[in-house]
Amino acid sequence: MSNKKKSEKSEYPSLADIRETLSQVDEKRKDASLSKEEREILELSAVALRDAERLAISRLQQVVVKEMEASTAAINKLAKQIRSKVTRMNKVPGAINKIEAVIKIAVAILSAVGKWW
Repeated sequence: MSNKKKSEKSEYPSLADIRETLSQVDEKRKDASLSKEEREILELSAVALRDAERLAISRLQQVVVKEMEASTAAINKLAKQIRSKVTRMNKVPGAINKIEAVIKIAVAILSAVGKWW
């Protein structure tokens, strides 16, 4: 029971709930039979609901930013791993090219020596 009360107090109304309530208030404000006082109360309610809507959007943006930062960190980590593996993979062809050059020189030397014999 106390857990339920804590969660109810810490939870905010959803953006959809706020917009639905705002829509209802806007519809009631159109009523021509409202007194000046009732209209002012509804207008103040609409302003408060718009502020709540902005806060809800701000909270959603913060959540999205945090998720994007977490995703970016994971992507950066993967990119670093990929660069590392590509660097290691590029070392093998480089070594093969060097060995090939040495073999070509050795063959050229052996060919030259073979011509002398």
